[in-house]
Amino acid sequence: MMMTYLLDVANHTGVVTRISLIFRRHGANLQSLSTAKTEHPGIVRIVITSEIERRPAERIKGQLAKLVDIFKVDMISHEEGTFRAFGMMKIACTLQTRPQILQLLEIFNGRVLELTTEWILVEMTGTPEQLEGLLAVLQPYGILEAVETGPIVIRRNSPRHAARQQPTWEVVPGALATQTSSTSSPASNTSSDNMQEEKRNGTNLL
Repeated sequence: MMMTYLLDVANHTGVVTRISLIFRRHGANLQSLSTAKTEHPGIVRIVITSEIERRPAERIKGQLAKLVDIFKVDMISHEEGTFRAFGMMKIACTLQTRPQILQLLEIFNGRVLELTTEWILVEMTGTPEQLEGLLAVLQPYGILEAVETGPIVIRRNSPRHAARQQPTWEVVPGALATQTSSTSSPASNTSSDNMQEEKRNGTNLL
């Protein structure tokens, strides 16, 4: 089944690599991966879709949550979020077929970017299903080229009055290690640092 993961992660180098490695360990292929800025400059929204069964999908979610760079992990359904994707398509046309194509674009709320005597370049923003629908109805005219982004998502049940708290690893780099050193012995501090490094690198996830 198609699973959608919604991750809020630290805007750090190497985060996407560590995430993709977890999916690779389970033999799960990434159907799409999109990133977007959020209202917090230190947090990036990553949306991943993957064709995978429920049981390994739950294990992947648990292992993603162990990465220190990940602020929040959800597996989200279409009922729990608002999905939007962006697509561009170049469609072959003639003087006879152009009015029909333009009429279809109006129905799907598509927008013409460029128009020539041989092709029309259009863009559309909508749900992944709407983009697939537009591609299907334009297929008989001849799709010369088509690209589509992965979806971005906003949760429908986000808190209304509570602002997102700034993560401690963005306020003070290495804050976890500093807090540990003030309450633990040097031996415990070394052990904690090693655990944090393993967690960041994803080496203790299996």
